[in-house]
Amino acid sequence: MTSRLQLFLFTLLVLTTGVIIGLLVYPYFEGGQPAAVQQEQKAQLSEGTYSSKVNILAVSSNGTGVMSQAEVEITDGKGRVLFSVNPFVEPDTQYSAETAKKVAEDFTGKSLENRDVIYTITAGESNLVGGPSAGAALTLATIAAIEKKPIREDFAMTGTIQENGTIGQIGGVIEKGTAAAQNGIKLFLVPEGQSKGIVYERKTAEKKGRGFVLQRVYYEPVEFDLNKALFEEYGMQVIEVSNIKEAAELAFK
Repeated sequence: MTSRLQLFLFTLLVLTTGVIIGLLVYPYFEGGQPAAVQQEQKAQLSEGTYSSKVNILAVSSNGTGVMSQAEVEITDGKGRVLFSVNPFVEPDTQYSAETAKKVAEDFTGKSLENRDVIYTITAGESNLVGGPSAGAALTLATIAAIEKKPIREDFAMTGTIQENGTIGQIGGVIEKGTAAAQNGIKLFLVPEGQSKGIVYERKTAEKKGRGFVLQRVYYEPVEFDLNKALFEEYGMQVIEVSNIKEAAELAFK
């Protein structure tokens, strides 16, 4: 056997051994520490029923903002995430609830492995709950239930929730903010970067001629400051938050 072939076989053996060791060790290390240790760090939530409520916002089919309420109840169970059957809930909303539970576990250090988390959304004028924009609010309600902390009655928020606790952007922030203010909310949380922006206002220009009127429709960009507008008219404060920790510091009494 030539020295070149011996070197090739030795290198192949070293690489194969490294790959095998990596595959064996990797499942035990997630996020820089053994997965088993991560699970052990979460204490089981004590027996009993835990519950909390939070105001949430949506946009109805006719384009107006609607405020409703979400309730979370934690009971003895099998680690399931359940929704009430009325109204119908779309799959992306269900996924948001799964994420809300996980983030709440990470935030509080409590395991819900042997508990059922039941979410009930009273949709008001809507008979369909869709979209992930209630995810951050559901997370707050779950944290509040676990820690037995009341959420302010004059509080509402909108925003998606990511597994790392980041709050993501949503649509219809002006409509949702207006609905919150009109329903007596005094503190409204929105995702980072969404309290100010540009909207396009519909404009109409007419030009009259002999026996006819020429009408032109166009859209003009208009800057908005949601906090300024809603505070001046309703006394409601709009604050941007980037993660669930910032939201929790403002939401609880």
